[in-house]
Amino acid sequence: MKITLIGGGKLGEHLYKVLISVGQVQLLKWVIRSREESLTPEGINIVNKIDQDEKCDIYLIAVSDNSIKEVVQLLPKDSFVVHTSGSISLKEIKRDRAGVFYPIQTFTKGSDVNFSEIFVGLESKNSKDLMILKKLAKHIGSKSFVLNSSKREQLHLAAVLVNNFTNHLFAEANLICKKNNLPFDILLPLIKETVQKVEKLSPKNSQTGPASRNDSETISKQIKLITNSRLKKIYKVLTSAIQECND
Repeated sequence: MKITLIGGGKLGEHLYKVLISVGQVQLLKWVIRSREESLTPEGINIVNKIDQDEKCDIYLIAVSDNSIKEVVQLLPKDSFVVHTSGSISLKEIKRDRAGVFYPIQTFTKGSDVNFSEIFVGLESKNSKDLMILKKLAKHIGSKSFVLNSSKREQLHLAAVLVNNFTNHLFAEANLICKKNNLPFDILLPLIKETVQKVEKLSPKNSQTGPASRNDSETISKQIKLITNSRLKKIYKVLTSAIQECND
């Protein structure tokens, strides 16, 4: 399977690493428009322009959402173009051969990711190309499933809630610890246990804390402790939401 990878961001770097490690995949080029042309340590050409005469099975696009349509316009008209976004509908890609390869994971530079532990959402405009995407997922060891654009957008929303929003709360907790000369590491066992519990119980059944038991005295004390007005609003909104779920 011949692939041209487009995009040098966090996801692009992780896709590069896994693609060059798979014997069934031939990575032809790595297109990074902001980079000078060079060779990777593994001997893959880094280029900043698309070769219109190049023949490959997939153009795998790992760029920001607002750049996807622009990149697609630069690719050969008869090629199979595949983006990796959770929020861009396949209908927005005006090509006969278009697909989605959406890894359900957060990617950070310098942090290794095991693709065999990742689910990948697949979508394609035709069944033949869908088989190509299934093979790619299998080659890199990922668990794949087919879903349409509407469900993918909902899944991406859910992913933002469990990852991005949760991480913001970690950041707020880290600030509280710093201001009070407390090591954030003390909270790590609690964070791990919280995640492990939802693997065994439903999130609703895993809920604990003052809001879930309607402990108004503790809630009032903690609201008074919060000096940041933004965090105070977040605390009140989440407390109210938990209490409503328990009603």
